Amino acid sequence: MPDEKDLNLTQPDSLQPSLTALREQKLQQLRNSLRRGQQSMADWQGGQLAVSAVPGAGKSTGMAVAAAIAIARYQLHGKRQLVVVTFTRSAAASIKVKIRKHLKELLLPQNSFVVHTLHGLALNIATRHPELSGINLENSTVVTPNQTHRLIRTCVEQWIANNPRRYSTLLEGRSFDGEETERLRRQSVLRTEVLPTLAYTVIHEAKSSGLLPTDLWRISEQTIDAYDILAIAAGLYDQYQMVTRSRNFIDYDDMILAALRVLENDAIRELWQKQFFAVFEDEAQDSTPLQYRLLQTLALDPNNLNAAPNLIRVGDPNQAI
Repeated sequence: MPDEKDLNLTQPDSLQPSLTALREQKLQQLRNSLRRGQQSMADWQGGQLAVSAVPGAGKSTGMAVAAAIAIARYQLHGKRQLVVVTFTRSAAASIKVKIRKHLKELLLPQNSFVVHTLHGLALNIATRHPELSGINLENSTVVTPNQTHRLIRTCVEQWIANNPRRYSTLLEGRSFDGEETERLRRQSVLRTEVLPTLAYTVIHEAKSSGLLPTDLWRISEQTIDAYDILAIAAGLYDQYQMVTRSRNFIDYDDMILAALRVLENDAIRELWQKQFFAVFEDEAQDSTPLQYRLLQTLALDPNNLNAAPNLIRVGDPNQAI
């Protein structure tokens, strides 16, 4: 009798589970590991999908599993990728690790996906095409102004200097006896609280909605307001734009607008759409109309623009900023 070591103890190829079958088994296990509310992501077969997820629901875990399943099912690779977009760098790093782990277990290419913060994605597109975006980081400074930022305060002071009559109307209000102490108090509140808050709120909301100062001016002409608040807001916004341009400052909304300018070019837009098979967005409750427009554009199929974009949006509407 031959020794056992001489025997061919391996099963015939026809009896061995194929790599495809093993992968399908693993994919099913991943899908079944998700909570019922998350399984719709794993079952996604293209088009648009919105998933509501409350805190503690494991959004990033579900999205990582759904990403791995989509990469496997659609055989994505370095030149046809899935894009995962989230709100913070820490969240981006976390979900990237989870997706890589699944892909390693499934023996799938690690370059089949990319993870970005939303503004990081926009900046990547904008800086790849500076001639279209108008953004060159070598000559620009990124700023994130809030109500107390020096940039906002500068815009307020310049607006006051350029609009003394409107400022006087705000200062005096409907009843003012001219008492100096009251005048100083009102000046302080207007300069340090009311106007900076108005400027910050209007600038962010208008820019993130794709509105220009001229749009606000036009709207203000159609409203009746004793204090012309919309006109004041438009003036503050206009002042902000002039100051940022003169100092080569860009803010996060400028990044989104710059990316959209790039994608207005038909040839460039098609290149990016061919690169990205689908977009998965985490923390979607925090995105603005302008940001949604960017993701929707990237998620369209350039060969079938009438089809719905391949876009999954996951978020908790109760946590919207």
